[in-house]
Amino acid sequence: MKKNILFALIAALAAPLAAHAEGNYYVGGNVGRAEQKVDLDGLSIKEHKTAYKVYGGYNYSQNFGAEIGFADLREVEKTGNGARIASKPQSLYVAAVGTLPLNEQFALIGKLGVAYNHVKVSASAPGYSDSASDNRTSPYISAGAAYVLNKNVSFVAEYEYFGKVAKDGDASIKANLVSVGVRYAF
Repeated sequence: MKKNILFALIAALAAPLAAHAEGNYYVGGNVGRAEQKVDLDGLSIKEHKTAYKVYGGYNYSQNFGAEIGFADLREVEKTGNGARIASKPQSLYVAAVGTLPLNEQFALIGKLGVAYNHVKVSASAPGYSDSASDNRTSPYISAGAAYVLNKNVSFVAEYEYFGKVAKDGDASIKANLVSVGVRYAF
């Protein structure tokens, strides 16, 4: 059911992409620092890894648009005393985009949408090994800024929150990404 809702949202937001309007489409890529926070039985662990995302969007106007993207938040692991636990989340998101131009070159960007998250978790200890995966839909929130180099190229910096990418009872994994990148409009 959740997959059907997500695909319906993507289709609804992608429909305007079928119409041609020069300069309103864009594609981009970002690289940055992903953080995963694991909460397990009162214990909280944070780990960081270099991650990336790719995305595309359509601007309906100077202030409003829609975006679809994929973020690979990379695998993080924690080891100690012969034990190992690792998680590897990925996220597909769709979001409404609001842009507030400050002048001809700078703009603030905000995004609000939904993320479909997939995470693989594995754990091992002497005499024990287990792995599992989880799919979870969560709110997606982003705030950032853009510097317009010319009519086609912009540099962006963003903070993105993907929510709880996995949850099992009292245990959960939250993920976010702080990144910089380049966006190309056509």
